[in-house]
Amino acid sequence: MKQNGFHIILAIFLCTFSAYAQLDSIQQLPEVMLTDSKLVHFSKGFKLEKLNDSIVERNASSLTETLRYNSTIYFKENGFGMASSPSFRGTNAAQTAVIWNGVNINSVFTGQTDFNTISPLNYNEISIRSGGGGVQYGSGAVGGSIHLNNTYSFKKIDTTQVGLNYGSFSTVGGNASTTQIWGDHYLNVGMDFISSENDYDYVGKNQKNNHGEFLRFAAKVNEARRLKRGVATWNSEYTYNDRNFSGSLNTIGKDSYKDISTRNLWQLQQRVGAFDTKASVAHLFEQYRYFPDSEKSLYDEGRANTFIGSFQSEVLLQKKFRINGKAEYSYINAEGDNVGKNSRKTLAAVLLMNHKISDDFSYGINIRKEFLNDFDNPFLFSVDGKWNVSKNYALRLNGSKNYRVPTFNDLFWYAGGNHNLQPETSYQMELGQEFSLGKLKADLAAYYISSEDLIKWIPGNSGIWEPVNLNNTRNYGAEVVVNYSVKLINQHTLSFSANYSYTKAEDLEKEKQLIYVPFHKATGTLQYNFKTLLVYFQGLYNGETYTTTDNSYAVKGYKIFNLGSEYTFSSLPQITFGGRLKNVFNVYYENVAYRPMPSRNIQLFLKFNI
Repeated sequence: MKQNGFHIILAIFLCTFSAYAQLDSIQQLPEVMLTDSKLVHFSKGFKLEKLNDSIVERNASSLTETLRYNSTIYFKENGFGMASSPSFRGTNAAQTAVIWNGVNINSVFTGQTDFNTISPLNYNEISIRSGGGGVQYGSGAVGGSIHLNNTYSFKKIDTTQVGLNYGSFSTVGGNASTTQIWGDHYLNVGMDFISSENDYDYVGKNQKNNHGEFLRFAAKVNEARRLKRGVATWNSEYTYNDRNFSGSLNTIGKDSYKDISTRNLWQLQQRVGAFDTKASVAHLFEQYRYFPDSEKSLYDEGRANTFIGSFQSEVLLQKKFRINGKAEYSYINAEGDNVGKNSRKTLAAVLLMNHKISDDFSYGINIRKEFLNDFDNPFLFSVDGKWNVSKNYALRLNGSKNYRVPTFNDLFWYAGGNHNLQPETSYQMELGQEFSLGKLKADLAAYYISSEDLIKWIPGNSGIWEPVNLNNTRNYGAEVVVNYSVKLINQHTLSFSANYSYTKAEDLEKEKQLIYVPFHKATGTLQYNFKTLLVYFQGLYNGETYTTTDNSYAVKGYKIFNLGSEYTFSSLPQITFGGRLKNVFNVYYENVAYRPMPSRNIQLFLKFNI
């Protein structure tokens, strides 16, 4: 098996280097560069949405808030600010990959990312890639992936931004970031924090969300240096979270959770003859402490170190064929009070190809094979294509085979782990259409996902949640994205954006909808601009979601509306003041059974651009 792996890796790079003589002259580096270039170059036939800065800042308290109101992804949140996990096209949280500058950062223990632990303000670019991404990003990228990128450039910039926030429930926050560029050096440093008593009322229940306090602190450093024929970069991030876990309508919260994560990525990009090469080394560290009683010093702990090394080479042939060959090795070492000591090694060989037949049509073929870990890893592939039929209409199509290996918690958790779990395998296909008519833009996508041995944590007979393999599951549905803007008289602008998704995710054996997957979700924002004044009205609809595998109990559907406004003073430094009224109509709602979400509340903010 190991020899076959090295043969595949060798073949990838031989194929890459054999094209040397057909290359055009060396191209100059663009002004703004992305740390994960594969996201752009090898996703032509996939639905890719980039959230602009104004969208992110509108819902910036956490990545959960950002994506909940601006995407079709559903979030299961155990009370505001508590553990938050996504369902992307009906898949579970461990089937949604979170990619930080090209590196998968899902937890070694749970296989997922808690979206309430991530500040969206730490990144220059947040993108949503729908559909299977297992070839490019490995285990877990089944329903889709969320990409958190830090861009860089060498165009002279000297900017500093400072923000202050205050809101209901004794919520305070702040962020600061500075970017300095001189000569061949780029430096971006920043920090972000939020703290809240989080003691909101349960609407109509005469109860409060006691024991829900939380604190998040994050810091970042992004550095780049231009070399003679390339670039050296360093991305670093530190995050600390301290949360008391809320109770429910029927229980009193008393447990708490503290976690620390650090991420470091060093990359050396170099032009060697006709090839763009990149060598990368990454180190990820995660540590958690779970306190059954927040007033006592006893806790369960877990920590993990992940080391990743990779080398890739990319070539563009006759401005038509783009080929990327990559070899990646990862080593995970983890230990915890509830999982023991465990390690995992993985060697991956990846080949990506995109062929631009004409300005209107291109297609891609991608393959991946992994070795060394303890499972029989399938051969992964994806194919995609995009055809611009006319100026106003385009078709895209993609299909892929993806998989997910069980996590350390899935296998080894003392109170519920299952040593007999098998890796998941899934097949996915999507057909998308893109329309534009003047200022109106629309995207319509239909998808189908078939999975075998789906790993799902469900309530057992004893009441303890445990992971099991579901024999066969099927997800299918449709998504619609609409954007429209119109310029009115005298610098008045009106714009509208909306997302809608229908999701059917069923266990074929039981013929029941999977738990915590709503059939319907919709979001929309109406925004008005006049010079430096902005006013918006934002809405969210979640349909009912089943909470038991026999579909006998469900969380009711709900509609939530937010109102916001901000004004920018044309002064030096530039100052922006604004506020948001959330849950305008004071609606009672839950997205996890018996765990109410916040009542009507207000947020005020002040931003300085220096």
